Amino acid sequence: MFISPLIEHAQGCWLAISTATPAAVLTLQQQRPVLLPGYAVGRSYSSSSDNLDEFRAREEQRERERDAAEQKAYKATQSDAGGGAGIGGGGAPPDAEQSAKQAKVEAIRTRILDAALLHVPELGWTKQAIVQGAEESGFPSVVHGMFPDGGFALVSHFNGKCNAELVQSLQKKTDNGQKEVGDPLDFLVQAVRQRLSMIEPFKKQWPQAMALIAQPANASTALAQVLTLVDDICYYSGDRSVDFGWYTRRVGLATIMKMTELYMLQDTSAGHAQTWEFLKNRMDEAVQLQMALAQTEGMTQTFQRSFNSAFITARNILGLGYSRH
Repeated sequence: MFISPLIEHAQGCWLAISTATPAAVLTLQQQRPVLLPGYAVGRSYSSSSDNLDEFRAREEQRERERDAAEQKAYKATQSDAGGGAGIGGGGAPPDAEQSAKQAKVEAIRTRILDAALLHVPELGWTKQAIVQGAEESGFPSVVHGMFPDGGFALVSHFNGKCNAELVQSLQKKTDNGQKEVGDPLDFLVQAVRQRLSMIEPFKKQWPQAMALIAQPANASTALAQVLTLVDDICYYSGDRSVDFGWYTRRVGLATIMKMTELYMLQDTSAGHAQTWEFLKNRMDEAVQLQMALAQTEGMTQTFQRSFNSAFITARNILGLGYSRH
């Protein structure tokens, strides 16, 4: 059994994963709803997506509240610097003006972070890379004050950008979730592979990114991005096949993704062939274990209670606020 040395340094944080029982996280009985009520095997798109939409609606509301708080803080900073025009001069409504300013700030942030990614191979996931990106984008270097999270802002931006790219790809493959996939298990494997392949250009620097992700101050944002990603993968996979109902268990899919990510960092095989074999094996083991435990009612219920608790905890962490992109 593969045991990554990196795991030893990840103990105590949410990223820590035990590979001793790689498939044990996906052991819930077939045709049982878990984690998200109503998101069960064998249901139509309408029944599953309604609950998923409700879940996302709550997340997006928290995201809007967080953005509003950030914008308020940013405006206060601008006011202290002596900027801003009066409100009573017949200009745009306050809400419209605020939205326009927020969009402008986000556009600047995105432009800087995109430019900063080009310097990660040399400077790593650091504030220095962000400063370099700001200078090349035509902004003074002091603009790095817009990124109080330092290098993690760059990591979060990269993850959000990659997640959005994957979702766009899955939408095209499934006609925005309306087209049923042929092989749900293969769909999952290919989706995870496509997402992890995006790390390859930064493979040497990725341990630094993982260290930033594991910091307590950053864990809520990072975990939110992972859970949102597996939500999307499960949604576009169709969630219809009884044989592979286990993959709706988001915590399980996220765990397999992280295990494969750790394996990939040490894989020296051509094209990371061993990594993709590792991923496929973990998925297959999960199916086999789920089928075996389906015969053991008591054990299945124990796992179900454990995963319900785990997901509720993760969802509460999501409530601390995050930005998907």
